[in-house]
Amino acid sequence: MVTANTGFGSVWNKGSWHWENRNYTEFAKEFLSREWATISLKANDALIEVYEIKELKGSASVTIRKGKQIFLWEFEGELYWRAKGTKEGEAWKDLKCQGKLKLHEFNYEDDEIAVEVTCEQPGAWEDGVRQAVRKQLPVEL
Repeated sequence: MVTANTGFGSVWNKGSWHWENRNYTEFAKEFLSREWATISLKANDALIEVYEIKELKGSASVTIRKGKQIFLWEFEGELYWRAKGTKEGEAWKDLKCQGKLKLHEFNYEDDEIAVEVTCEQPGAWEDGVRQAVRKQLPVEL
């Protein structure tokens, strides 16, 4: 029976007993960039989308030892987001704002991602969007 953490090493590593490490950094960066670029959420009368992954630094690897897989990763990055919304029957029409989400170092041990959110435009609606980005976007990531 194969379990989720059972690892299979190289041909030379019979029984996957010896330490073996494989670098998956480029795969992880491509995967995260592709997946994060599709994120959109609705909050505070706005549709919020990630439109660019500006920077993604870090590493990812799979280690096999004593027949078990150990997944290790550590990244930090910078994403750009934009929001648009409308309020029917009020003075606001076609509201738009955008900003940056800085992901501070996160890794395989973290349950939460520490973020810093900036918004280019000031205003009450924009502050609500910024708060939604701060609370909801890390969950999606």
